[in-house]
Amino acid sequence: MITMRRDTLRRLVEAGKVELVSGYHFDDGYGTSGHAGDAVPVAMIPEDRHTCREGVCYLFPSDFTSGSGSAQRGDNGRVTLYVHSNCNYDLRIKA
Repeated sequence: MITMRRDTLRRLVEAGKVELVSGYHFDDGYGTSGHAGDAVPVAMIPEDRHTCREGVCYLFPSDFTSGSGSAQRGDNGRVTLYVHSNCNYDLRIKA
């Protein structure tokens, strides 16, 4: 695994060059949730959240700046964005 700068990853998300392969999230209120299946586009959460579209994984600016987070590029070319211990995203960078 090779460390990837999260600001670089964010710029790729903003450019529309990233898709979600799988994800994991756990919280006390809703339990475990995640994504496994077809790849979906990734975008930054819009200022007006009413404009969010179904079938898109929206990330928050804080996902790229949290003190406990990191991004790691694997041997398979995928990037895992670790937001915190209970939230991560397995991402693929499009050509």
